[in-house]
Amino acid sequence: MSLLRLAARTNRLRAALITLCVAAAGTITGLAPGSASASAASGDLPPMPGTVPVAGAAITGEQWVTQRTVSLTIATPSFTTPAKVEVTLPTGYAAAPTRRWPVTYFLAGTNGDQTMFRTTADGESLTASYPSIVVSPSANPLEGVVNTGGTIPGGNSGYWSDWYNNGAGGPPMYETFVTKQLIPLIEANFRTVPDRAHRAVMGASMGGYGALMLTARHPDLFAATSSLSGAADSNWIPGAAVLSLSPALDLAAPDSIYGPRVTNEVRWRGHNPTDLAGNLGSVDVQLYTGNGVPGAVEVGDPAAWTACVLESGIVNPETYSLHNRLVSLGVPHTFTSYNWGCHTPAMFKQEITESLGRFTNRFSQDTSNPASFDYRSIEPEFGVFGWSVTADPNRASEFLDLRDVSADGFTVTGSGTTRVMTPPLFDGASAVTVMINGVPSIVVPDAEGRLTVLVDLGPADQDQQYSLGSVTDVRTSVVRFVG
Repeated sequence: MSLLRLAARTNRLRAALITLCVAAAGTITGLAPGSASASAASGDLPPMPGTVPVAGAAITGEQWVTQRTVSLTIATPSFTTPAKVEVTLPTGYAAAPTRRWPVTYFLAGTNGDQTMFRTTADGESLTASYPSIVVSPSANPLEGVVNTGGTIPGGNSGYWSDWYNNGAGGPPMYETFVTKQLIPLIEANFRTVPDRAHRAVMGASMGGYGALMLTARHPDLFAATSSLSGAADSNWIPGAAVLSLSPALDLAAPDSIYGPRVTNEVRWRGHNPTDLAGNLGSVDVQLYTGNGVPGAVEVGDPAAWTACVLESGIVNPETYSLHNRLVSLGVPHTFTSYNWGCHTPAMFKQEITESLGRFTNRFSQDTSNPASFDYRSIEPEFGVFGWSVTADPNRASEFLDLRDVSADGFTVTGSGTTRVMTPPLFDGASAVTVMINGVPSIVVPDAEGRLTVLVDLGPADQDQQYSLGSVTDVRTSVVRFVG
């Protein structure tokens, strides 16, 4: 086949996938943003929550949408326009002014906005007895912009990631917003139990990818996660094509999220739930998927045919891929593959209902940080469960793998000189013997009892991992703390 014919076929495939993505967005959202926002009687409303700012975020507007749901407008440098967030309070929140509650984050699917949980999923009914605050963010960088097709909806197509933007970075920064700004802001202004054990995240469709991805990259933030017919493996070519093209729905260039895969595959994999599956070992993971055959409750949905293609052609194989990966790694999880179901509100409601039951059970447990964990990341600097890691600044982008991390030591695989700082495990110790590949050295803890260990993993790789023709030489070192 000639290159011109191949290019033409590829363009037709991309056009079809964009059409599918846009059509599916209509199925996912179900309602226009805010169309079901019936105002509650003002005399029956609780007091407004606080507006305490946190680093990088401040509440600039509050409006009760119903007697249980308040809409927040949040100023943040993560986006070029203010973010919209709905907070649904549990039944009895106002009547128990000293009680603190867990928090569940709900991430919307493509072009879904902050109203998706309340409207499309009928979230207030589903959570009538659910003992948790539910936070539903939306952060469309182009909300309200008018183009030839009309006003852009208030949702997003950003896969809940910080965008690469052709190497420039900057807004939109969904991951930064949720993990570093929204969580602290909610905990500063609502009566939450502000710890990992009482924090969960779920998402529908693209939001399922977001829930899994954010949890895999930040397992110290969430005790539980649930993918509701979510995209779970961006290595699946049809799903990867949709991800690549999704920024066009926000009038942005294709591949704005992670860059072109052919030159930035390591960035794709560094955010892909299936590549990061080992990071989920300490998390209560739920995976749900339909099989693409309309169920009895979906037969009357006029958009079901598109939704069935999306569920069977992308969601189902990607969810199975992550499930199989978790099984191979021995990571416990709940996997539900229904014998019916398409990418419809009816399916999401079913999946949400099951998720809430497991979340409730998880919140009732005393979930402490794991005594031992595995973690991998492509970031040059990262922190997890109190450990801080800095890769060699001269290293090209590649994975750094930590295994069996505990108070006894760790195993690390990568290249270059890697700096690892422990949590405050050695308070009161004047010195600690550190064995690196069997060779001892004496390390003095800092005033807080943290050790800093430099691990030589050989020369820093100069070729980006997964790039065409790249040559990498990762090495493994075993570090043990003695005495």
